[in-house]
Amino acid sequence: MDRYCLICTPRSGSFYVQRYISKVFDLEFGSEWFGRVKQVHYDGMKTSPIDIDYSVNEDLLDNKEITNRLVHLMNYNNPSIIKCMPFQLSYTTDREKLLYTEKMEIAEKILSHFNLIFMQTTDKISQFCFDVISRNQDYVKRNFTSYRTEVREIPPDNSMTASRAHLDAFWERQNFVEDFKDRTWKGEPVIVWEDFVNDHNKEMRKIENWYKLEANYVQEKRDIMPHPDYSKIFTNYGDIQKWFG
Repeated sequence: MDRYCLICTPRSGSFYVQRYISKVFDLEFGSEWFGRVKQVHYDGMKTSPIDIDYSVNEDLLDNKEITNRLVHLMNYNNPSIIKCMPFQLSYTTDREKLLYTEKMEIAEKILSHFNLIFMQTTDKISQFCFDVISRNQDYVKRNFTSYRTEVREIPPDNSMTASRAHLDAFWERQNFVEDFKDRTWKGEPVIVWEDFVNDHNKEMRKIENWYKLEANYVQEKRDIMPHPDYSKIFTNYGDIQKWFG
């Protein structure tokens, strides 16, 4: 089975990790294949962003579309890597009222078709702040989260205020992915974002050793855009620190 999937949470640095994995191990890059803000073109692994507010479902995904996307990958012969946040797989117009256990079972069933690579982020405060910022951006340009340096903007000072609702939503998604890992993990590689930033290839060797893949480490590192100073952007940064204390 040459289908790989990076299991991650939102705003975790997963784009950089997935992109580097695809280069080192010569895997086609399938981006966030099951994401509702991605249009799948069913032409190889091509996807494109959908320019809408991703916090609104807008009938973007239903069960049929999830199935179509999975079937395409099952029938695709080239080695590839996608990324997936397991809760995405039940976040459709047909599955909104399912029980937690039912959502987890759907994620387990679909992702059983992939070789899994898990990812975790230690700095939860920065991840949380980036997630809140992402929900207050220009959804067409993705001006606060774009990986294109000519597009990326830093929010103005004192322009953001995080709420307890933001925090609850953040932990709900984090906990679902952690529960998925607890239920399915068989020793697969766990890529730590902070360690990846310090040494890309050390983290890649976890994948190389576990899946016995041939690696090409003569890869140019992609510059990682640093986090802005969140203490200046958030009016209640002190509260955020206490929430994660």
